[in-house]
Amino acid sequence: MKKITAIVLAAGKGVRMRSSLPKVLHDLKGKPTIYYVLEELTSLNKYINQIIVVVGYKSEVVKKSIKAEFKNIEFVNQKVISGTASAVKCAKAKVKNKNVLILCGDAPLITRKTLLKFATGCLRRKSPYSFITANVDGKNELGVVLRDHAGYARIIRERNQPGIFAASKEVNSGIYFFKKSILSQILGKIQKNKKKKEYFLTDAVELLYDRGTKTKPYLVDESEEILGINSQVDLHRAGKIMQRRILDRFIAAGVKVLDAESTFIDSTAKIGKGTIIFPFTFIEKNVIIGSNCSLGPFIHLRTGTKIKDKTFLGNFIEVNRSNVGPNVIMKHFGYLGDATIKEGVNVGAGTVVANYDGRRKHKTLIGPKAFIGSDTVLVAPIRVGKSAKTGAGSVVTKNVKANAVVVGVPARPLKRKK
Repeated sequence: MKKITAIVLAAGKGVRMRSSLPKVLHDLKGKPTIYYVLEELTSLNKYINQIIVVVGYKSEVVKKSIKAEFKNIEFVNQKVISGTASAVKCAKAKVKNKNVLILCGDAPLITRKTLLKFATGCLRRKSPYSFITANVDGKNELGVVLRDHAGYARIIRERNQPGIFAASKEVNSGIYFFKKSILSQILGKIQKNKKKKEYFLTDAVELLYDRGTKTKPYLVDESEEILGINSQVDLHRAGKIMQRRILDRFIAAGVKVLDAESTFIDSTAKIGKGTIIFPFTFIEKNVIIGSNCSLGPFIHLRTGTKIKDKTFLGNFIEVNRSNVGPNVIMKHFGYLGDATIKEGVNVGAGTVVANYDGRRKHKTLIGPKAFIGSDTVLVAPIRVGKSAKTGAGSVVTKNVKANAVVVGVPARPLKRKK
C-alpha cells in the first residue's frame, strides 16, 4: 500500500496574534490549534505513517507541547523563518515516502473526511501534485487561484493584484500533495519573493504549469475548512465554527442541547446520552458528565469536574475539581470546590463549600444520602457522614457524624428531645 509523509508547517511566530505564544499553540476550545491538525493526520495512519512538524519560533515550547500529547512525531527546525517553501525544504531530507502531504499547523478546521478524499484521490490518479482550494466570498488574505480554459491551475497570486485576481473567488488552502520526486525538483526552482523576501510554495504552481506538469485542484464544498488563524479575530471565528461542530457531535450522540447559541463546551469534555443541557452552560476541558443528567441554566463546570449519572445541577452553580453523584440534586445557587458528593445527596439552595483558607485548597466529603440545608457553608477540610443533615444557614467547621443533625453558627449537633 502506498504510504504518505505529512509535513506540518508550524514555524511562524504569528505577529498579528499580538502574543508571545507561538501561533500554533493558541487555545481553540480546550486544545492548541495544531492538535486538531495532528489528530486528523494520526487518524489516517492507514495511509500516513510519518508526520514531520517544522518548528521555528520558540521551537522547544512547541515540541514540548506536541510531545505531551502525540507519539512518533518527528521535528525539523527552520532556523531562519523565510517562507513556506523554505520550511518544506528543511524537512525534505527526512521524508521517507514517495508521497508528501503538506499542511499548515494554523489551519485547524480541516477534517479527516476531506484529507482522506484528497489524499486517496491523488494516490489513485497517480497525481504528480495537487492542492486543496475553496470558493470564498468577501475579503480574505488567501492566495487567489486562476485556472486555464481546461480547468488546470495556472497561477496563484495575492488578491491585491490588479485585474482578474481581485474578482476570483477560488483561493488556495495551503494544503498540497506532491510526489517526492516532483517536490525535490521544484523546491530548488522557487525564487525569493522580492517584496517579502521569502520563498513561497505557491510559486510551485506556476513553475510546474509552465513545465507542463498540470493539476486540477481539489475544490472543497465547505470553505470554513481552509480557514487559517493569523489573528485573534481569526481565532474567534474558528472558535465559533469549532463550537458548532462540538455541539453537533454531542447532539448526534444523544445529548439534548436546548440552545446551541448560549452553550459553551470544550472539545475534550465527555457527556453521556440522555443528558439535558440548558442555556448558558459553560463546560471546560476534560469535564466528564454521565448519562441522564440535567445541567443549568447558568452553570459553570470547571476543569477536573466529574458528574455521575442522573444528577441534577440547576441555576447559577459553579463546580470546580469535584466529583458529584450519582443521583445528586442541587437545584439553586452555590459553589462546590474540591468536593466529593456521594450518591443521593440533596444540596440546598445557596450552599457554599469554602475550600480555600488563603494559602491552600482543602477537600470536602459529603456522604451518601446526606441533606445539606439551604445557605449552609462547609468550611473545608470537612466530612459530612452518611444520611447526616445540616440546618439552614449553618456554618459547618467540624466533621459531622453519620445520621447526625447539626445547626447554627458554628454548627453544633442538635440535641434530640427525650
